Amino acid sequence: MHQSQSEDAWKSFLKLCLQVHDEKLLDEVFQLFFTHEERDALSTRFLIIRELVRAKMTQREMAEKLKVSIAKITRGSNAMKTIQKPLDQFLTENLK
Repeated sequence: MHQSQSEDAWKSFLKLCLQVHDEKLLDEVFQLFFTHEERDALSTRFLIIRELVRAKMTQREMAEKLKVSIAKITRGSNAMKTIQKPLDQFLTENLK
């Protein structure tokens, strides 16, 4: 698949998700599109980003609490350094 095809597909998937206004239905959509392992990886990434936004623990403490490697925490931290102000504000308001 070409990168532009992949990007178009991703944007179409996001538009589909935005049309779902029911948590149960959204869960069913995600069950269809993501494997159990992919959902676990997304859940773990969510927990990492949430803890980074909350900024109440060291990365080592986060790794121990979430039972993940420090490398995963560092990857999340590095990703957080690249986000724009509107996303940072959104995350701060919704993940604290």
